[in-house]
Amino acid sequence: MIQKRKVVAIGGGTGTFTLLTGLKNYEDLEISAIVTMADDGGSNKVLRDEFGLLPTSGIRQAMVALSKDTSMLRRLFEYRYYQGTGISGMTFGNLFIAAVSDILGSQKQAIEETCKLLGVNGSILPVSYDKTSLVATYEDGTEVLGEHYIDASSGKLAKLRITGLRTIPKIKIDQDAKLAIMKADMIILGPGDLYTNTIANLAVSGVREAIEASMAKVVFVMNLMSRAGETYGYKASDFMHDLSKYLDPSRIDYIVINVETSHSPAVLKKYAEEGSTPVEDDLGDNYHRARIIRSRMRASHKPTLVKGDTLTRSMVRHDPELLAKVIYGI
Repeated sequence: MIQKRKVVAIGGGTGTFTLLTGLKNYEDLEISAIVTMADDGGSNKVLRDEFGLLPTSGIRQAMVALSKDTSMLRRLFEYRYYQGTGISGMTFGNLFIAAVSDILGSQKQAIEETCKLLGVNGSILPVSYDKTSLVATYEDGTEVLGEHYIDASSGKLAKLRITGLRTIPKIKIDQDAKLAIMKADMIILGPGDLYTNTIANLAVSGVREAIEASMAKVVFVMNLMSRAGETYGYKASDFMHDLSKYLDPSRIDYIVINVETSHSPAVLKKYAEEGSTPVEDDLGDNYHRARIIRSRMRASHKPTLVKGDTLTRSMVRHDPELLAKVIYGI
């Protein structure tokens, strides 16, 4: 019997979806995804405000990524309504999980049952089941409440640095998530929005402590692009500087960085209009005790735009197979 290695991915959103999509092809890995539950934009706002549920978009994406079911059901979970008053922008998967939560009277049980239905090969764990919101403090002292407003900040604020991120109210790590971290052979942070996906998890009480107490190797996957509102004009060293406020930098064993930086002028122009640029690799040979691993990992194709999706999505992404290959090599 193959002794599976336990891999824990901590994050949320498209970056974690990409990572999990690639990793699931390695049968000797036992994968757990720990997902931020602070999202409050798009359909997640409806789930929080009208259904009284924790956001499920990150959970749903992780389910789809780790599902080996290629049937219509998997496609349904990705389907986003683009017509109809009140329902446009919602995904079938989010509404399905909301319905199961109502039937069972438990969102935790709903996640477990939906994973079974989709044939998810791995564990999907909310970082916490406590309701909370993110608060970002910027370098000029401005505070912004809400993940969506941090992520979509504009004007002068979008170019300022975030100096602190916390949750209101303070919440604690879920015990299942904590146990997964403590038992892990490898913990992967990123890729994804630095503050609203990665640090959003580290800001939850007990997450940092669990990682630093774990015997696992810790890997940070560097983003391909900077982003206005969170990492405007950031180089690789800026990402690591900010991350070090929430996790002891000596605890990071590997930093994975893409080496293919050529982008079409049209793509660069579009990103520049949004205040984003390719992340410059200025880390040299090492960062503290971390080993730098450089490889070509950028996807060669553009993701398909989805009808009804009103949120801004990254068009430059990691290739799932290339990223997973580098991680597996470690």
